[in-house]
Amino acid sequence: MVHHGICIKINTNYNNPYFLAFSKIITFIKMKKIVLIACVLLGLAACKNSGDGQLVGVNNKTKFVSFTPYGMVYIPTGHVLLGGGESDPTLAFAPQPRPVSITHFWMDETEITNNKYRQFVYWVRDSIAHHLLADVTDGKNGHLRKDKKSGEVFDPPLVNWNEEIPWNSADEDIQQALSELRNSISTRYYHYRPLGINAARLNYEYWTFDYEAAAKKEKAGSEIGGMFANRPSQVSGNLDKFIKREITNVYPDTLVWIYEFTYSDNEFMTRNYFSHPQYNHYPVVGVNWVQAQAFCHWRSQLRNSWLLSRGYPIEEDFQLPYEAQWEWAARGGLPGNPYPWGGPYPSNQNGCFLANFKPQRGNFVADGSLYPAVVASFDANDWGLYDMSGNVAEWCKDTYSPSSSGFVSDMNPAYRYKALPDDPAGKKMKVVRGGSWKDISKYITVYYKDYQYQDTCTSYIGFRCIQPAMVNPKEANKGSGSKIYR
Repeated sequence: MVHHGICIKINTNYNNPYFLAFSKIITFIKMKKIVLIACVLLGLAACKNSGDGQLVGVNNKTKFVSFTPYGMVYIPTGHVLLGGGESDPTLAFAPQPRPVSITHFWMDETEITNNKYRQFVYWVRDSIAHHLLADVTDGKNGHLRKDKKSGEVFDPPLVNWNEEIPWNSADEDIQQALSELRNSISTRYYHYRPLGINAARLNYEYWTFDYEAAAKKEKAGSEIGGMFANRPSQVSGNLDKFIKREITNVYPDTLVWIYEFTYSDNEFMTRNYFSHPQYNHYPVVGVNWVQAQAFCHWRSQLRNSWLLSRGYPIEEDFQLPYEAQWEWAARGGLPGNPYPWGGPYPSNQNGCFLANFKPQRGNFVADGSLYPAVVASFDANDWGLYDMSGNVAEWCKDTYSPSSSGFVSDMNPAYRYKALPDDPAGKKMKVVRGGSWKDISKYITVYYKDYQYQDTCTSYIGFRCIQPAMVNPKEANKGSGSKIYR
């Protein structure tokens, strides 16, 4: 069972953010007559425009308002020398130094916590429950939204989040419908009726648009010109081939605490780390790269749906940081230093460790924590980011290559490859940065580069999100920095 709560519908759903993004392409041209009609309509529209026939631009009714994303800090545009700046005799994956320029963005001040990731898991759970219940009961207002004019359920169906889920209803039909989401463990084991959720059913389905594929030019040409001069196959306006369906289970692998540590007792971590409220503010682990990508998509849709419902323009999507963005942010404006706090050592002058890692000769608890620590247990760097070294390592969006620093662009460098199911394992490696609670000091430096397979969950890798910034927040809501447009 997969949820269909936010399936993208590229038709007349004008409130859909993806429709807004692609409408210029979809509605541009279907035949030459349309182009001619568009020219005529443009001329008529110009007559109605204000400005006495002068070039004054389009009168946008909706003005952009810059919101500071909750829990994020602003990372400014800058130029920096990325990489270790030293030899790498142990082949510790230290990338070669490379000067790059990076545009500004917002970044989560901490890693995503268990409690925040639980919001995603519960959203998927509730979305599936609404779909299951829609077949047996309408509830007070209906579990699925209906078109006010026709009274029919939208296609694809949209969840009515105002309807409550009757988890404890005595109605047998309702309980039968919801049983698909519950574990079937014998009551003799727990001595009470188990109400645990069947994690295998918590699958998140979504669609993405492949901009790189759409941007590729073809050998054939089109007489229409413009962006279609070398993309004749897109003239029809059918972009279905660039829209990719994704589906992934969202529940963290809580068994990593047992699997990764043989001859070690960590079962209590499996039972409690993700689900117990005591661990609410600890970084989520057991989440692979694919799940982190799904979380970013869900977070973007959650935010943009709220903005559209209140008449605001949509914002840029949340995403995993590229490794260049991650390192630029981790340095906190202090170039040439191996750690976010600016010094060459993992401890201060009083001998206090400045991150959660494995110091000395494997003394896990010397820094105050045996396992991952509560986020922001240590001081932030100069840009307000916590735990960029240690605690848990962090997924980056890039595909891993030990030589990528030699061929990526020097402007917003990124190396992407969407691995196919049949691809060899080497093409499924993704970049991991920051080091973790189980790493030595060498591996928590800002330049150390590691990898993990995109479908692998571990007890030491988490993630945080970024969001591309539209404008410098100091100039937000002022028009721009120009002396004219104010």
